[in-house]
Amino acid sequence: MHREASPARPSEFSGVWPEPRPRPIPARGRQRSANRLGSNLGPESVVIFLVWLAVYLSIDLIMWAGGRSTLISNILISIPMVLSAAGLTVMLNNLRHRLADAPSLSAAPFLLIAAVIAATAQTLVDYLAVRTAATTLFPDWREHIPTQSRQFGFGIYVYTLHFVMCLLFVSLLRAYRSIVRTAERQAEVTLAHRRAEAKALRLQLSPHFLFNALNSIATLVSEGGNRVADTMICRLSDFLRASITGDLAADVSLSSELATIESYLAIERMRFGQRLSTRFDIAPDVWDAAVPALILQPLAENAIKHGLSARGSSIELTITVRRSEGQLIMSVEDTQRAGEMSETAIPARGLGVGLSNISERLALFDADNAGLETEKRPDGFCATLRLPFRPIPPRLHGPGQKRPGSIAAQ
Repeated sequence: MHREASPARPSEFSGVWPEPRPRPIPARGRQRSANRLGSNLGPESVVIFLVWLAVYLSIDLIMWAGGRSTLISNILISIPMVLSAAGLTVMLNNLRHRLADAPSLSAAPFLLIAAVIAATAQTLVDYLAVRTAATTLFPDWREHIPTQSRQFGFGIYVYTLHFVMCLLFVSLLRAYRSIVRTAERQAEVTLAHRRAEAKALRLQLSPHFLFNALNSIATLVSEGGNRVADTMICRLSDFLRASITGDLAADVSLSSELATIESYLAIERMRFGQRLSTRFDIAPDVWDAAVPALILQPLAENAIKHGLSARGSSIELTITVRRSEGQLIMSVEDTQRAGEMSETAIPARGLGVGLSNISERLALFDADNAGLETEKRPDGFCATLRLPFRPIPPRLHGPGQKRPGSIAAQ
């Protein structure tokens, strides 16, 4: 049976593998590159045209003011000059884009030579425009037709400087636009980071708090305290709505934040009874201040957790908000009640996950002017937040951001 021989590898014939062929750039990739180049050159071409229009218009006004000729004749003669100068500059700008990846020492001479050639062409256009206008429309321009070689040389020199300066201006404009775009992207990255941190804080909502709240509700129901259980369920619903459905990356008004923390504290007061009392001391000029959403709850949770950790202990939790020298100062302080303090009643505290998370969120809110300070006191503990004071935009005020009556009454 005849079997066809399988094709042998190239090395069996020549002993050398063939050179790999260069991989062609896909047409779609070339099209994307061309589109990006076109999107960049479009606005730059408009700027180039406006620059040359301003240059020639200024020259026309100066010549007219000096009595050299009429303003109309100056403008008409300048039209082909403006178009040719703008077109040559656009061509130079395209060349600059194509040489962008080349080393500066090798690209600069090419651009300079190209600028001299463009200046020579522009000088010739000026000569033809003036000569044509002088022989057809404006005979008084015949005396302004350049005839000496030094006039042509000076024109080439001046136009070379103009083309170079125009390219530098466009390059600076492009660099500025790049800086603006970079700043915008950085702002988007910062916002995304802030949203991620906020979502992480939301996921750190203490499962012990939810378990204890639900367990307390179940106990109340079993003991017949349905009215109190119903109130506790409503408070828990308000707090979960603010902490789970709200956008923690967005700022809220202080009144909205205090309403949320009041729902949380109401649940804790029902759980601990007479062992926990709360007090609010809010200045009248801070209700509309912008604060990060759910920034006070971890501080209050930390105070209750450590302040009531000792058996039989009881505390008064005080939330104070003041405005001082352009800063919003919010403090959460837990104080052991007189006659109930002991050495074991005030355990040592660290920052913990919640307070560390707050520090990171404050850095995102305003890294230079916001911060968290903690102070251990003989009878308790105090955590203080410092934020730059700024009013919440009116568009963010809504029905859920009215001043909580239960707090305002205190």
